[in-house]
Amino acid sequence: MAAITQKQKEDEKAMDEKTENALNKCPQCGNEISDTAKTCIHCGYLIKKPKKNFLPKGTGITTIIILMILIIFGIGFVIHINGLDEKEKESVAQVMSAIASIETEKDSDDADIVKAERLYNSLSAKCQRHVKNYDKLISAREEYDNLKAKETMELIEQIGTVTLDSQNAIEDAKKAYNALSDEQKALVDNKENISYATEQLVNLMLENAAAKISAIGTVTLNSEEKIKEARNAYDSVPNSDKSKVNNYDELLAAEDKYVELSIANCITLINGIGQITLDSKSDIDSAKQAYDSLSKESKEKVTNYDVLINAAIVYEELKKEEENREKILNPGDSFSTSKWQVTYKKTNISAKVFPNNTSGYYSYYYAPDDKTLVDVIFDITNIDTDILGIDDLVGSCEIEYGDTTYTKGYSLYTSRGSNIDKVYSWDGLDALNSVTLHVAISMPREAQTNDKPITVKLTIAGEEKIINVR
Repeated sequence: MAAITQKQKEDEKAMDEKTENALNKCPQCGNEISDTAKTCIHCGYLIKKPKKNFLPKGTGITTIIILMILIIFGIGFVIHINGLDEKEKESVAQVMSAIASIETEKDSDDADIVKAERLYNSLSAKCQRHVKNYDKLISAREEYDNLKAKETMELIEQIGTVTLDSQNAIEDAKKAYNALSDEQKALVDNKENISYATEQLVNLMLENAAAKISAIGTVTLNSEEKIKEARNAYDSVPNSDKSKVNNYDELLAAEDKYVELSIANCITLINGIGQITLDSKSDIDSAKQAYDSLSKESKEKVTNYDVLINAAIVYEELKKEEENREKILNPGDSFSTSKWQVTYKKTNISAKVFPNNTSGYYSYYYAPDDKTLVDVIFDITNIDTDILGIDDLVGSCEIEYGDTTYTKGYSLYTSRGSNIDKVYSWDGLDALNSVTLHVAISMPREAQTNDKPITVKLTIAGEEKIINVR
């Protein structure tokens, strides 16, 4: 048996001391028990553990007081940093009021929500903790985003089966989707349908453009509508896909051919006008319509355009001459309106305006020594049922004398028998009564003796009339 060394003896003694220190006596029966036991193994007594002191042994009263002061200071600091001053309280109240005013069922726009969010985000973190109804703002935002997403999804669903008429529905859905925020877009679960519908529409457009171009066939002057339809179908294809229309060259060739035929047709129509008469209007109009339908570049290739211009000028001159012939009054000619019957009798060139009867005593009006009068004489009858004023019977008056046209004033006189009277504003003619009316126009005295042509153009009873005096 090996001998026990001094070291082993010391270790055994330390172990015994440790074991001895790890035992306690039961307060109930006095037997020794482990200091870790919860009940006595001898009598079952419940062992109560003494409370541990959180302060190290030897801690003095001064240290405890300092610790208590620090704790109180810490509590006060927390209260301080979380408290609000009056300005902060006002800001928080403003945010809470903005949130409270949000209409949760509002579906037109999110202005109230955006306003509340902006005000909330402008607060400090401390103030934000005091916004008691922040949950309502979060809820309103979620509700609105869901609403806008739902509206967009419904527009996408409305596209339905894609046809050539679906473009507006697709554009409406695209516009609605693009107007959404990123958060709202994430809620649209059928957004892929927009791309699919767009792709289908482009394919239909390509097929339609190719078909319309093929339908043109042999180009004639009657091909304009088919060419326009093909051009519109091609132009409706997105620029990025136009290169996929494999018969576009046929459309270009058809357009060029139609322009060539149109130019030739315009030249032919102009040449067909021929001698200008009052019956040339339809021919001139047809040629002008053909010319006006051409592009600027094509018009420059119409080599006989000046013939069309001259034809139009000559026709207007003939038309004016014809209109003037219809206005000409010869002695004895009559015309009627709703109020007046007017008969042109004759025109005298004299310094005196004479009454109807000059066989005995009579009165007359005389022009100044250097003047003479172009005296245009009418018989007028009031065919209305009321008295009519005479002074406004004659309107504008022009005289072509030689090579010059004058706008002239005039004097009005009425004549019955041997009496002649100047017309005043209060003079009238009773219903169904007649009187001779003189329209006396002052001219130079030389007009009495020379032979220069004189033409009177005047408005009488509301109608324009022409009298070739000489």
